[in-house]
Amino acid sequence: MPVLLPCATHKTQDYVAFAHQPKVFRRKRRNGWLVVEQFPSFVNAAKLERRAQQIADPIERLRYLRQAAVPRPPSRPRWRMLAAFCFVILLLPLHSVSDVRRPVDSGRPLRPAHPGAPDMPAVWLVDQTAEFESYSNGLRIEKRLTVSNEPRWYPLLSRDPSPEWGPRRSDPAGIVYHTTESDQVPFEPHQSRALKHIGRELLVFVRNKRAYHYVIDRFGSVHRIVAESDAANHAGHSVWADSRWLYVDLNTSFLGVAFEGQTETADLAMNPAQIHAAKVLTEMLRSKYNIPVGNCVTHAQVSVNPGNMRIGWHTDWGHNFPFDAVGLPDNYAQPSPALSAFGFSYDEVYLGATGGTIWKGLALAEEQMREAAALRGLALPEYRKVLRKKYQDQVAALKDLGANKERLK
Repeated sequence: MPVLLPCATHKTQDYVAFAHQPKVFRRKRRNGWLVVEQFPSFVNAAKLERRAQQIADPIERLRYLRQAAVPRPPSRPRWRMLAAFCFVILLLPLHSVSDVRRPVDSGRPLRPAHPGAPDMPAVWLVDQTAEFESYSNGLRIEKRLTVSNEPRWYPLLSRDPSPEWGPRRSDPAGIVYHTTESDQVPFEPHQSRALKHIGRELLVFVRNKRAYHYVIDRFGSVHRIVAESDAANHAGHSVWADSRWLYVDLNTSFLGVAFEGQTETADLAMNPAQIHAAKVLTEMLRSKYNIPVGNCVTHAQVSVNPGNMRIGWHTDWGHNFPFDAVGLPDNYAQPSPALSAFGFSYDEVYLGATGGTIWKGLALAEEQMREAAALRGLALPEYRKVLRKKYQDQVAALKDLGANKERLK
């Protein structure tokens, strides 16, 4: 069936069917005949449509349609130009405009906020006042108790066999999750007054001690205590590592996030409001500082005792941290850098406090030590001594760098 288009060159509409050969058509409502020698054909319109849909770029699609609509040299240019114009006008609203204005597919993943980090969330600051900040993922941070401390400054240590100091940084490299282990009452409606009172007292104590960067109270409110730009006294003697760098003394290199609660008491460790707050806070901090998921760990994973060279001086969140609910992989399964990089050991007390969730990471770290010792032709006890000497040297070097920094002030 031929396609009919209105011909706008007459006061009354003339309907013309496009065909390959010259055709003679009757003009409606008027006497006489209109003779059209040759118009662009609609026979290949379906093929043109399919090809046009395959062109993603709207400008290129328009160029293709215009070129396809240009007919052979006409005997009467006025009719050829009009027909080409009508052809383009017919197809463009159906395809080009709809492609340009196509809504975003909500099922597709967001473009990563940082190149090379496909899992990095995209979160931005929406509003801020002297008392709070709000973010695009729903996070609200209370700022009324924020205080300053020593500015963050730390050198990076390479994981290469012959470690060398890398660049110095002032942005945090990771997050350490804590519990306050403070006195608590049951999270029940009739205890609301006591819960608020205990929470206020805790925030004042943490502020005076500069103990954490953030505290998430029992109601899920997020309080910034120590400014993100500064170190906080949260990790003590501690060790962690990622694929490239070793971190010693995480007070300066990692942010401390504490949950008001107690690890060993199941109903006081964390509630749903705190879990949600931890998730949105973690998303914001990772997006802001490009923190990899592997550097979001618990205090029990990083704490060490240099006196006896054992891990687990502190064991808060030694088990049951809800990594998945916070949007993180199970980081308990990561090999312990304190063992594999610095030769620390552990005892039955630590194994009991962690409840088995961290044992896989310990086993992997032990295996890494054995393989490294074999490559160097050393027995495991001898290689452990080498690693411990390396740790002591790095701690001494950090103290020297700190002393130099103080002299430069």
